Amino acid sequence: MKNYDFNKIKKQIEQWIQPDYIYPEDIPSIELYMDQITTFMDKQLAGNKRHPEDKILTKTMINNYSKNNLLPPSDKKKYSKDHIILLIYIYYLKNFLSINDIQNLLAPMTDSYFHAESGTTMSDIYQSIFELEQQYGIHIRESMQEVCKIAEEQFEESDDYLKTFAMITMLSYDIYAKKQLIERLIDSMQPPQPTKAERKEAKELAKQKEKQAKKEL
Repeated sequence: MKNYDFNKIKKQIEQWIQPDYIYPEDIPSIELYMDQITTFMDKQLAGNKRHPEDKILTKTMINNYSKNNLLPPSDKKKYSKDHIILLIYIYYLKNFLSINDIQNLLAPMTDSYFHAESGTTMSDIYQSIFELEQQYGIHIRESMQEVCKIAEEQFEESDDYLKTFAMITMLSYDIYAKKQLIERLIDSMQPPQPTKAERKEAKELAKQKEKQAKKEL
C-alpha cells in the first residue's frame, strides 16, 4: 500500500486552506479588454490552481458566460469593474453549481446593481461579502483542523491511508450537505412553478378558448 504520511498532511493543511483572494482594492476601476481580464484573473488567483497548466479564466469561458446570460455584453469589447466582479463570483460558484443555478442566483444582482448610478453598487456588495468571507474563513480553517483531529483519533492505531480517507469522506459530506442547502436556497428565490396538473389544466383551458374563438368567427 502507498505510504500516506498523515503527519505531513497535517502540516500542509493550513497552507492548503488559504486560497488566493482578489482584494476589493485590487480590482481595476478602468475598463479592460478580454485578454487583460484573463491575465488579471490568472495572476491574482494563480495559487488556487490544482495543476500549473490549469486556466483560471479563458476567452471561451467569458464568451460562454455571455451566451448563457451570466454576464452582460461588453461595451465595444471592453469590460467594466462590474463585469470583473461577476466573473469572480462565477469562478467560485461554477465549482459546485450548475450554470442554471448560477444564472438564477446572479440575475437579481445584475438586474438591480450592475452599473448602478446611485445607491448600492456592485463594488459595495463585493466589499461587504469579502469582509464576511474573511471573517468566516477563520471558522472554516478551525473546522478543517477539527476534522483532521477527529480522523486521526478515530483511526489512531490504523495506517495513514484510513486517516486520510476518513478526513476526505467527512469533508465530502460537509460539501454535499451545504450544496443541498445552497440549491434549496436558490430554488426558494424563484417564483413557484405550476404543478403538472395545473399545467395540464391551463393547456386544456387554452384549447377551449381557442375552439370558442373559432366558433365565433
